Amino acid sequence: METQRLWQALQLKRDAYVWMQFNQAANGDAVIVVGFVYAVWVAFVVFLNVSGLPVVRAGILSVTAFITLFIRGGFGWILGSGAVWLIVSYVFEQPIRFGSVIPITGYAHAPLALVPVAAAVGVAGGLAMLFAGIWSAAMMVTGFQSNLDVSQERAVGLALAPLLVWLLFVGLAPAG
Repeated sequence: METQRLWQALQLKRDAYVWMQFNQAANGDAVIVVGFVYAVWVAFVVFLNVSGLPVVRAGILSVTAFITLFIRGGFGWILGSGAVWLIVSYVFEQPIRFGSVIPITGYAHAPLALVPVAAAVGVAGGLAMLFAGIWSAAMMVTGFQSNLDVSQERAVGLALAPLLVWLLFVGLAPAG
């Protein structure tokens, strides 16, 4: 895992996204980032009895809820990436590889790890999700501009697609 690249992406530095464009390991690293985010959510729910997170209830995390969280998070990530690919390929008529979207949206999951941390210290879950969503969107805008060669306006619009898909699959999902 390239933690240096993750740190650069969190800081919205273009170098991280250029690295993603030319390094196939970025796709695997994106899987690790996404998995880590949901592992943090599970840890905070189970060990700190955190409430206010989507999909799970405080202190109650059945095997089914655990699997559901990972499946919804993974599907949300892949389908959100697919939405970006479809928009760029068919609406903007700019052929891109699906694999070029995956690391951008995967790395953009990283701020979501702060949601349970914020909830544990008493910050409202919705406020923490809003902050993490804005940060994630900023990461995607930077990546889309850098790697997909789209304007800032289009990159902002593209960043909304995976966020909306994620909200449908994870963020607005009822507790399990």
